[in-house]
Order: sequence, then structure tokens, then C-alpha cells
Amino acid sequence: MPKRIIGVSTILFLLSSVVYAHGLYLSTEGERLHVAFSDHSPASGAVVTVVDEDGIVIIKDIMDEKGIWTLTKIPEDEPAFIIVEAAGGHLTKVSWQEAIKGTSKGFFDYLIVRITLGIIVLCGSGFIVKFLLNPKSTIPNPK
Repeated sequence: MPKRIIGVSTILFLLSSVVYAHGLYLSTEGERLHVAFSDHSPASGAVVTVVDEDGIVIIKDIMDEKGIWTLTKIPEDEPAFIIVEAAGGHLTKVSWQEAIKGTSKGFFDYLIVRITLGIIVLCGSGFIVKFLLNPKSTIPNPK
């Protein structure tokens, strides 16, 4: 019985890692909208829809091969949301005001910060492993 439970748990764990879908992320720069998946591949061919408060479509367009969409004209009606839908059922929605403000780079978006943190983690884990594998002896040395 315990072997069966362990086997079923292992299969369920492995299946959950297979069905994990990566996210769809938006960033803006001026009148350009950049859309990419969490693995940093561009969301080329994704459908961009700009809607108002009532959900009425104001603009509908397609992202280019680099995952970039440029606003060609300012809409007459006040837009409320930008919705991006990519293949595989990926969907994300951002408010128009957030898109106009633009997204600034966060602290962890800089490569040097990621490299520095990676080195710190590797060095720290190395010292911890060394400490765990070489415990100090409690037996006194013979004279």
C-alpha cells in the first residue's frame, strides 16, 4: 500500500511539472508595448485588444515578430484596458493608465544585480556544504 501511494504521488508530481505553463508579461516604453513569455521569448503574433470600460473594442491589432506593438494613433474614446492574447490560451490584461505610465526597471531586472546575487548564493552554499561535510572532531588530539 505505501509503495502505491508513493508511486501515485510521484506520477502526480511529475504531471504537474509537465502542465506548467509559462506566463505572459507586458512592459511599456512610450507608445510601444513589449510582450514576452516568462522564458523571454517574444509573443509574436499575439492579439492586442484595447477596450473601453464597457468592454467595447476600440483597437484590435497583432504583435510583430519581436513581440512589439506600437500605438499608431491615440484613440478618440478613453480606453480602459489593454488585453493581450497569445497562442495556447495565454491572456494578460493591464489598465490603460498603467500602460501610459510605462514600466520602470526593478532592482532585480539589472544583470549585474542577478550575477552578484548568484555569486553570493554559490559562495555561501559552498561554505555551508564544506561546514556540514567536515564537522570538527570532539575527540581531543593525543599528545
